[in-house]
Amino acid sequence: MGFSVNWLSLLHAPEDIVEIRSIEPKPIVSGYFRANSPAIQSELSRYPNRTFYQTLNRIKKGCYSREQHERLVERPNVTTSDNDIVGYQWILVDADPVRPSGISSSKAEKEAARKVAGTAMKKLMAMGFSEPIVADSGNGYHLLFRIHAGLNEKQVLADLLAVLDMWFSTDTVKIDTSVFNPARITKLYGTLAQKGADTPERPHRFSRIIRYPNPVKETSMALVQNIANVRRDMVSASENPKQRNGKAFNLEQFLADHSVQVLKKIVISTGTKYQLEECPFDSTHRNGDAAVFAYNDGSFGFHCFHNSCSGYHWHEFREKLDPEAYANSPYSIHKAAKILEPPKRMVTQSGSSPIEGGATHPRMLDFASIPNYDRSKIVVIRSRLDKLDAKIGGFNKGELSVWSGSNASGKSTLVSQLGLAAITQGYKVALFSGEMTASRVREWILLQAAGPENVEADKLSHGHYCLKPGIEQKLDDMLSGMLAIYDNDFGTDWEVVLNTVYDWVKQNSASVAIIDNLMALDLPTGALDKYDMQTRIVKRFSAMAKELNIHLHFICHPRKTEAFLRKGDISGTSDITNVADNVFMVHRINADFLSRYKMVYPKLVIPDGTGNALEIMKNRDLGVVDEMVMLYFDKRSRTMSDVKGLPPQHAWSERISQVSMHEFTPVDDAELPEEWRT
Repeated sequence: MGFSVNWLSLLHAPEDIVEIRSIEPKPIVSGYFRANSPAIQSELSRYPNRTFYQTLNRIKKGCYSREQHERLVERPNVTTSDNDIVGYQWILVDADPVRPSGISSSKAEKEAARKVAGTAMKKLMAMGFSEPIVADSGNGYHLLFRIHAGLNEKQVLADLLAVLDMWFSTDTVKIDTSVFNPARITKLYGTLAQKGADTPERPHRFSRIIRYPNPVKETSMALVQNIANVRRDMVSASENPKQRNGKAFNLEQFLADHSVQVLKKIVISTGTKYQLEECPFDSTHRNGDAAVFAYNDGSFGFHCFHNSCSGYHWHEFREKLDPEAYANSPYSIHKAAKILEPPKRMVTQSGSSPIEGGATHPRMLDFASIPNYDRSKIVVIRSRLDKLDAKIGGFNKGELSVWSGSNASGKSTLVSQLGLAAITQGYKVALFSGEMTASRVREWILLQAAGPENVEADKLSHGHYCLKPGIEQKLDDMLSGMLAIYDNDFGTDWEVVLNTVYDWVKQNSASVAIIDNLMALDLPTGALDKYDMQTRIVKRFSAMAKELNIHLHFICHPRKTEAFLRKGDISGTSDITNVADNVFMVHRINADFLSRYKMVYPKLVIPDGTGNALEIMKNRDLGVVDEMVMLYFDKRSRTMSDVKGLPPQHAWSERISQVSMHEFTPVDDAELPEEWRT
């Protein structure tokens, strides 16, 4: 085993400047080389018994002219600092065994590090990360994810490593949280790792790259940011309600009081991790896949590694166990007891209405007698678009959302995806599509439900995708009884559609209805103005949403206009948007949008790759208006995501066999550990 220029070329472009450095034993030895320099091999041969390291990130070209130009120099005047780095090109995830300092790892310790690194790799790839280069550091294991990031994203990388430490560190292996600085050095793979004495129990070993993808693909910084944002979901002590007796919140006591079984308690660098026997949101998620965290700063967190639980954080975890924890708090947005409809009343001549027991209900209520609005009773269905949910909480039962947008803006695509998101959370959905047959709607939704991993290019239709063999039946089994589509063979008379949807929702205890769209409903001929009739229809559907306590998504096309679409452009009178609890406009990022949006949103920044912009025009519950959520379209599964490169994840995706396999290129013929095999 020895240094290989080929391994260096995996991490650096041929003309990149790399510093190669040895720290111990003293003195420090350093040299600046082109990554493809033939001098590296001969210079290393001058120091056969030293451990060498390399810089990971892009170095300013001027550093190449330092005294150690194309040679190794002892006691150099200067080595690479953070100010010498142009930008980031790698994330280093270092799984290092816990052991006394200054010694090599034992076989058992190194094996524990392999398992942690393997778990981290699998989880991160499942969350959209591209496959990393995997290296044996000699004492532990490295995962190297290719990125492109500026120095201003240093804190993002620091937060990422802190989250990975929280998720993956164990009693015996820690994820190093300190390796985020731009000038970070790591092993020069192929050189000997020497710590302490070389003994049979703790031998010196050569570092090496043990597998890599071909080609090495870049991981989007949007995905990195998505995980780093988990730091924001930690709840500070000031936000966490005290226990009922008024004392400070005690996590271990809380878990014991609610019979939560802790599989293992692990001390991590930022606090303590409690791995749970099972996830409170899905009992099939067992054996430590879910965990709660108590941080040294007094904050708390929750995480479950399964896709279907990705939207649950500390507030949801605590409320799941203690439904009254956030009563009358904006954090209370999850399933609660069903709100009972008040009894129907008949108005009497006295101006009051008789109710049960012969009492009367006055039309005018004394202020002091009016009950408080209890947010703990709100039932919210999340969109599972984190950036949208962070702004509006989700979609409240008993409310109506109006959706609009120009042709091909993606409004139908997005709303059908929201229906699947509701099903993932256990809610039944009814759908009417006036522009497509039930079979076409089914085809569309199957692709959305399958996700990009379970579709393949359609050989009969260039540029389109179809399900991989065996996936359709699995999805049928999972969606059966949860989703019903109106049969257009029965006509599209608006009253027939309303009554049919009403009956199915009521009989099946559904929670969501989708009407796509207002213009596809047949209106009665008569004296009423067309727009007045459309307004009356929307009001009837709104009343249905309140009576059945469901959330109703209603798509309404806008009037034709050459201007940037606004709320007043939605078909019908302004009464439609007045009736609605939420109003959204879906914009496609095209030439028209780019030429007009600055007039309304002069400071709006459109990230590269953005396909659509979701504009929140009205949110009655929280008062959110004039907010934009950027969305990325995945043409394989016809879905949108607020994180670039990470299509929506559904609960059933874990039960669909993964058909595709990743191809890996081993670098030598040595037998690889099982964890690193395809």
